[in-house]
Amino acid sequence: MYRAMTAPVLEPVGDSKVALQSVNVEAVIENLLCQVNMRQVYRNLENINIEAVYTFPLPLGAVLLDMTITTKARKLKGVVVEKKEAAEIYEDAITDGDTAIMLEKIEDGLYTMNVGNLQPEDEIEISITYAELLKWQDNSLRLFLPTTVAPRYGDPESLGIEPHQTPEYDLIADNQFNIAVTVLGELAKASFNSPSHQLNIKKQIGKTIISLHKDKAFMDKDFVLNFLMNNERKYLATVDKDYDDYVALASFYPKFPLFKAKPPRCITIIVDCSGSMQGDSISQARIALYEILELLRPEDSFNLIRFGSSFKKLFPTPLKAINSNLKKAKNILEVLHADMGGTEIGQAIAAAIESKEPSELSKEILLITDGEVWDWKSVTAEVKKSDYRFFTVGVGSAVSEAFIKTLADVTGGACELVSPREDMAEKIVRHFKRIYYPKAENIEIKWSCKPYKVFPEKRIESLYDGDTLHVFGRFKKKPDGDITLTARLENGETLRQKLPLIMTSLSDTVSDLPGTIARMAAAREVNSLDNEKAATNIAVKYQLLSQYTNYLAIDVKEKNLKAENLPVLRKTPQMLAAGWGGTGAVNCDSLICQESYSVGSYKDFDSIAKLNGFEEEQIPLFSRRLKDFNESSSLSAHIEKIDMAHTNANVLAALSLHDLKSLGLQNDILIELRKLNVSENIIVVVFLYVLSHNKSFEKTSSRHLKRLTSKAYKQLPNFDKAILKIIEDIVYENVNEDSIIF
Repeated sequence: MYRAMTAPVLEPVGDSKVALQSVNVEAVIENLLCQVNMRQVYRNLENINIEAVYTFPLPLGAVLLDMTITTKARKLKGVVVEKKEAAEIYEDAITDGDTAIMLEKIEDGLYTMNVGNLQPEDEIEISITYAELLKWQDNSLRLFLPTTVAPRYGDPESLGIEPHQTPEYDLIADNQFNIAVTVLGELAKASFNSPSHQLNIKKQIGKTIISLHKDKAFMDKDFVLNFLMNNERKYLATVDKDYDDYVALASFYPKFPLFKAKPPRCITIIVDCSGSMQGDSISQARIALYEILELLRPEDSFNLIRFGSSFKKLFPTPLKAINSNLKKAKNILEVLHADMGGTEIGQAIAAAIESKEPSELSKEILLITDGEVWDWKSVTAEVKKSDYRFFTVGVGSAVSEAFIKTLADVTGGACELVSPREDMAEKIVRHFKRIYYPKAENIEIKWSCKPYKVFPEKRIESLYDGDTLHVFGRFKKKPDGDITLTARLENGETLRQKLPLIMTSLSDTVSDLPGTIARMAAAREVNSLDNEKAATNIAVKYQLLSQYTNYLAIDVKEKNLKAENLPVLRKTPQMLAAGWGGTGAVNCDSLICQESYSVGSYKDFDSIAKLNGFEEEQIPLFSRRLKDFNESSSLSAHIEKIDMAHTNANVLAALSLHDLKSLGLQNDILIELRKLNVSENIIVVVFLYVLSHNKSFEKTSSRHLKRLTSKAYKQLPNFDKAILKIIEDIVYENVNEDSIIF
């Protein structure tokens, strides 16, 4: 975690109490479709106007379908709007004094809720509905709900993530949630267990209801619910209405024939030894490594790479898995600690890919990590070009699912997530089963009625025994008949599975939108498109939150109820993930899960950051900000010197041209501004408004400053709008990427 990157722009004002009061989750699961409603309740406990901002994780496969807002006075429906337009409407509402709610996607699996102009004692309930398709892995099905964002290595702002979106951490935060899961149909007959939380399980006719043993639990670790079921009918094909068309979903469950001869493999094992792996994660990694070494065969080749800020290879190149080489690897386990600094995972993976492998063997990499890095997309982009398959094992209480799963998906590999208290041996054995089975090639899906569009559109690269494969097809007419999966295996054998198409839908059509399955197919299409305009149009048509669209709702207030001042930023802090960075462990017996923290002061937390490889100048968190502020010549810094925490736009209207000169505005610009036949306060406000919204100053104009100038501009008395155009021309002529007008 870059602590220097997480300080809020404004200094604290008021009591600074956390606005997020509760998170309540209700999930309904039938067949493989899981539909979830998450209710977040926000309340302003301060005596000032605030903007509550909460960055939170959701499952990687979640498709957001609805957002509903309930206030004391009314109920609002969120609308999906193109991202830039949504941000402009949101900011306009903020400066108008109205309450605005906006939900946006930061990256895969990570979202930010913005609740602007929440006035004292106001309470808002926001309900988010999403759906995801679960997947069988042998006889196990897994429901996964992340609850916290563990500290990540790297600089989120360098990747385009805004300062208000970056997670912050509080060692005394006590965010809590509750969850109730209703399982319907055949799945209700399964046996259930959770490695993360103690549960109450009530079996009823046709359904099973699962809830937390206690009313609430801390949001410091992922919620995991495992289903175990030996029923062989783990496949399904169904149809859903899609406006004037139809969508079919085929969920295959391939079973490979038994193989006596398993080809030798070359397996490079990469294990994360960065500081964030301290505690539970590194303990799990040791267990995993031991199991892996026991499963290797003499005809296999292997290598072991440990990494943190740097990397260390056990052997220069992969060697045979004979006893003498395995013994050297096992000796590493005695000294395996999370003591190698930051998570520079890219260079470790590059070293593995560049190794000289035995040419006759397939190339596999098995990666064990918590995945807690910000810049993971550059890593997945590089490995996608290689001919290696990545089999990833995500360990810890708050794994970065997006990175771990995407890395496996783009290389045709597979992923296993392992929570503390889960059977690591079982997961590793399942992974090796995938690695050793002959690879599936030439995978084809044949529909009885030809669809005009299928998802995934690109060739299916991976297929593994006992793993679910979901495929969508879009049709002009209601399809019927069978759907057939055919795959040729690398040993020459052929796998076939045929599914009968069920004519009943898994979901009901709500309002004017298509059913859930049809909208999930549309989400797949949005994610597959490189054309941003086309993807945006589909997301808006199907009302889907995406990387190109936001959910937006505006509660327009009566004039006497509008907020007079701009809101003060209040970020909801994350709880530190249980067992992260050596701050404790998840100590569980067979019945009760308890968190045991050895947490000290914030100074101790700084030392954890140092252990993760951060430079001295990045600590402490706020002093670096103040240093940058004092040395900066940006517009934001100059104006915020007046009052960094100002929320009243009148402060700008009170400025004169002389004030701008004292702040360092160039004389030739002042001369041009003085020629204008209008009052000075109008000139100053319009000038600052134009300047703060100029593209050349986008990086230096803070979000707060833009709001301050926008509100001041809106409050100006009527004036000749030709003045605006003249000042825009002055700014245009004097401002470029290299110029500093102050």
